[in-house]
Amino acid sequence: MAIQRTARRKSTTSAATIEVPAAPREVELKLAVPPDAVPLLQRRLRAWGRAKIARLQTTYFDTADLLLARHAMALRLRRDATRWVQTLKTGAAQGAFSSRGEWEATVPAARLQLGRLRQTPLPALLREAGNPPLLPIFITRFARASRVIEWGASRVEVALDRGAVVVGAGRRARRVPLLELELELKHGHPRALFDLARQLMEGDDDTASLPLLPFAESKAARGYRLLADGTTPPLKAGASRFVASLRAGQSAQRALRHVMAVGTDLVLANTQSWMESGDPESIHQARVALRRMRSALRLWRAHANFPKRLALELQWISRALGEVRDADVFALETLPAMLGQAGMTAAAMSELVAQAQARREQAHRALRITLTSGRHAHLALRLLAWAAVKPRKRSASKRAPLRTLAPRDLARAHAKLLNAARFFSAQSVERRHRVRILAKRLRYALDLYAVALPGDATAKFSTCLAALQDVLGELNDISVAIAALAGTAAADGVAPALRETEQLRISAAESALEALAQTPMPWT
Repeated sequence: MAIQRTARRKSTTSAATIEVPAAPREVELKLAVPPDAVPLLQRRLRAWGRAKIARLQTTYFDTADLLLARHAMALRLRRDATRWVQTLKTGAAQGAFSSRGEWEATVPAARLQLGRLRQTPLPALLREAGNPPLLPIFITRFARASRVIEWGASRVEVALDRGAVVVGAGRRARRVPLLELELELKHGHPRALFDLARQLMEGDDDTASLPLLPFAESKAARGYRLLADGTTPPLKAGASRFVASLRAGQSAQRALRHVMAVGTDLVLANTQSWMESGDPESIHQARVALRRMRSALRLWRAHANFPKRLALELQWISRALGEVRDADVFALETLPAMLGQAGMTAAAMSELVAQAQARREQAHRALRITLTSGRHAHLALRLLAWAAVKPRKRSASKRAPLRTLAPRDLARAHAKLLNAARFFSAQSVERRHRVRILAKRLRYALDLYAVALPGDATAKFSTCLAALQDVLGELNDISVAIAALAGTAAADGVAPALRETEQLRISAAESALEALAQTPMPWT
C-alpha cells in the first residue's frame, strides 16, 4: 500500500493534457541479500515476530513495442493467494531508495481492469499511441516473508523475497534469480527505513555484520533486461545526470544532497554491472561518478553537515576502483600499443604481458572482495541516508545559492590550476600529476556550476578544458607505463620510445595550458 497524497497535478503527453490526482507514493529501500547471509538475516528478522508467508506470481504487461517501459511505467497483475492485485507504477525507480507513483487496486479476476486506471497517466499514453493491446511480457515468481514493524513513530513493511524473474515458457524460458529485502514505508518518516536497515546489518548479538548492499534495479527492470537478453550495461556518469535538476538559486546544501544521491546510484549500478560482466567501462564510469561526488563535496561541504568519516570512506572506495582502472588501462590499452615497439624481444613481450595480466587479475580479485564487503554496504547505505533525509533545521549559512558561490569557487580553482602548471615542462611526474588532478577539479566544478553561468561562454571554456584533460590523461598513462616497466626485461627496449612520446605530450600540454589561460572565464 502506497502513502496517499492529496494534491493534484497535470499528466502531459504530446497529444493531450489531463488532470489526474497526484499519485500515491511508494517509498522503499531495496537491499540485495547474499545467499549465505539468509540464515543470519532470518534470525534477526524473527526478533520482530513471525512472518506472513505468501507465494506470489506477478505478470507484467506492456505493448509489443514496450511503450510503457519507454515512458517509465510498469503495469502488473499479481496473484496473492486467492486475491488479484493490479498495480501501475510511474517514474523510473531512482535507485535503491526510491519514491515514485503507485496506483494499486484489488480486481475480481485474473484480467487487467483498465477502467480502474482512469485517474492515472496510462489512458492518455495509450490513446496517443492508438490504443495498442497490452500483452503479458514476463513474470516473477517468488516466496515473500513479510512483517510490519513499528519503528518509532513510523511503520515499515519488511519483505524478504526469494524466487526468479522468468521470460518465456518451457525449455526456452530464461530466468534470473531474485533474492532481496524490501523495506517499504507505510507511515512516517523515510529515516526509519535507513535506521531499520542499519539495525539489520549490524545486529545486536555480536555476530557478523550483514553485507546488505543497497540495490538499484527493480524487479520490472530486471524483467525488461532479461527480455532484451542483456547484462546490466555501464551507465554514463556524464554531467547531465548530476545537474539536470540543479538551479542557480538552489542552496549548496540541497545541491550536494542531490549530487550524492545520483552519484551513489551510479556507483552501485556500475559496480553491479562490472560484477556481472567485468566490463572495464563500468569501473571507469563508477570512478567518474565518485569524482563528481567528491568535487561537489569539496565545493559545498562547508554549507552542509556531511560527516567527515563518510568523506574518508569515499576516498577508500575511490582508491579501490582506481587500482583496477589503472591495471585495466595498462593491460588493455597502453601495453598493446607498446608491443610493436622496436627493440622488444619475444621473451620480453611475453614477460610483460604475463606481469600485466597478473597485476590485473589481482586487482580484480581484491575489488570483488571489497564490493561484497559489509564496509562497502554500510558506505552505500549511509550515503543514501544522508542524501534522502533532509536536516531538521537549516541555518542561514546553509542556504547559500549556487549563483553566489560560483564566481568565487571557480576563480579559486582556476588560479590553483594555472599556478601549479607554471614551468610545466620542468616539473616532476608527481607535480604534473597534481596539475592533472587540479584540471579535473576545475572541470567538475564548472559542470556543477554551469546552471549559474552563461551557456555559450561556459561551453567554449569547457571545450578548452576538456582538451587539456585529454592530453594530461595521455601523459599520465605514459608515466604509469614507465613506472610499471621499471626493472623488467622490456624496459630497455621500450623506454626510449615512451620517453619520446612523453616529451611530445608535455609540449602539447603546455600549449593546452596556454590556450586555457587565454580563454575568457565564464564566471567573470
